[in-house]
Amino acid sequence: MDTIILLYFVVPLALGILITLSGVILLFIDSRKKSKAGDIDIEGWDTTGGKVTATRLGDVQSGDTYEPIIEYVYTVKDTEYRGNHIFPGENIGSKKDSAQEILDKHPVNMYVPVRYNPEDPSESALEEKPHPMNYIAMAGWVLTGFGVVSCCFTTFMTFIVFGASQ
Repeated sequence: MDTIILLYFVVPLALGILITLSGVILLFIDSRKKSKAGDIDIEGWDTTGGKVTATRLGDVQSGDTYEPIIEYVYTVKDTEYRGNHIFPGENIGSKKDSAQEILDKHPVNMYVPVRYNPEDPSESALEEKPHPMNYIAMAGWVLTGFGVVSCCFTTFMTFIVFGASQ
C-alpha cells in the first residue's frame, strides 16, 4: 500500500509542486527585470513626426537573441531630439527573425510617428505598447498553471482512487 501511495500520489504531487515553483521563479525573475527597467506609461504622451536615420541588429547576451536598434530624429517645439527606443521601457531582445521584422517595419529614411513625454521631450518611443515577446513571463505562466493543474488533478484522483477502495 505504501508503494502505491508513493507512486500514485507523492511522486506526481512532488512533480506538480516542482513545476509550479519553477513557474513562480520565472515570474519572479521577470518582475525583477521589469522593476529594474521601470515600466513606462506613455498613455499621456504626445505624438510628433520623426524620421528613421539608422537601423541594425545588435547582439544581446545569448547568441541567438538580437536587439533591433532603430535610431530616429524628431522635433518638439523647434528643438531636434534623437531617440532609439522602439518600445516604452527597456528594449528587449528577441529571435533574429522577430528582430528583423521590427527593423523591416521601420526602414531608413521612413517618416514615423514618435511618441514623446511632454514633460521631458528627450524620452521617446516608436511603439505605444511594450515589446510583445516576453518569453520568460509566458513560460512562467504556463509552468505555474500546468503545475497547479497537475497538483489539483493528482489530489482529486487520489481521493477518487483511495476513497473508492475504502
